[in-house]
Amino acid sequence: MINSSYNNYKTGDIVEVLQPAEILQTLDSNGQLDGLPFMPEMIPYCGKRFKVLFKVEKTCVTCLFPKELVTAKMKEFVHNNVVFLEDLRCAGTAHGNCQRGCMIFWKAGWLKKVKDKSGETKVNSEDVLKLNERLKTKVSEKQYFCQSTELKTATNYISSKKRLFKIFKEVQTGGLNILQAIKALVLPGWRKLNKNPQPHGALRETPRDHLNLEAGELVQVKPFDEILHTLNKQGTNKGLKFILDMKQYCGKQFRVRTRLERMIREETGEMVNIKNTVILDEATCSYSYRFAGCPRAEFHYWREIWLKRVNENQNQAAG
Repeated sequence: MINSSYNNYKTGDIVEVLQPAEILQTLDSNGQLDGLPFMPEMIPYCGKRFKVLFKVEKTCVTCLFPKELVTAKMKEFVHNNVVFLEDLRCAGTAHGNCQRGCMIFWKAGWLKKVKDKSGETKVNSEDVLKLNERLKTKVSEKQYFCQSTELKTATNYISSKKRLFKIFKEVQTGGLNILQAIKALVLPGWRKLNKNPQPHGALRETPRDHLNLEAGELVQVKPFDEILHTLNKQGTNKGLKFILDMKQYCGKQFRVRTRLERMIREETGEMVNIKNTVILDEATCSYSYRFAGCPRAEFHYWREIWLKRVNENQNQAAG
C-alpha cells in the first residue's frame, strides 16, 4: 500500500485524479488511506482534472462526548495531506442516497499535479469494478461507512496554539486571504466578550410549517426575531438546532438546492429521516463562532418555517 504523506498543493493548482488501479494500490482492506475512505461516489472523477480549492489544514469533527452529547472538535488529518477540489461534493448515491452533500476530502496520494485542465485520461472499466469491490459503504445493517463517519479515526486533535499556526498556513497556501484570517481570529473572541450566545427561544412545543419547497425555488430567510419564536430553550425546532452561524443569512435570498429528507449522522453512522427541511445554495457553515474557523463548508439545514417563498414575478414587475 502506498502512503503518500507529501503534499505541496496550493489553491489554483491543477491536479488529475489517479486511475482506479492506482487508487486501489493506496488503499487498505477497508478501502482507506490513513483512515480516510475512498468512496464509490469518487470513482467518476478518476482520470479527470480539477483545480485545487485549498489545502485542508484542519476540520471540525462531530462526535458523541460523553454519552449522547453531540459536540464538535477541531482536528487535522493524519499526515496533513488533504485538499478540496473545486466544489466536488458527495452525491450520496452509494450511501442510501444521503442528501447532506458533504465536500469530498482528497488525499495527496490520490492525485497528481498536471499543467492544465485540458484533456483527461481514459479509465479502464475492469479497474473500476475492482476498485469498487474494495470500497466499503456499511459496517452493519443500520450503520453507514463514509468519509464523514470515519473522520474521527482519520484525524488527530490539535491545540488552540496549533490552530493559530494553521491560520498562517492557510494564508500561505491560498485557503484564506488576510481579511478572512483576521476575521477567523478576532470574530470568535469578540462574540465571546459580548456574550453572544447560541440562539434559543422559550417554547416547550415548537411549531412546524409545510411549504413543500422544491429545488430551484427562490426563498428568503426570515428575520432573526421571527425565527427565535419558533425555537425552544435548547435552540431547536423539532430537534433541529438553529445555530449562531446561521444568523448571518437572515433576511437574505437563496435558491433551494434540494429537499433534505434523509442524511447520515456523522457521530453514529445512522441514517435519519427528516421532514419539512431544505438545503439552500451557498448557505454554508463558516464555523465563525469558534476560534480559527473551519473550511469544511457544510450546508446548513433549514426548517421551512424559517423561510418564506419569494414571488419572482412580483420582483420582476417591481424592477
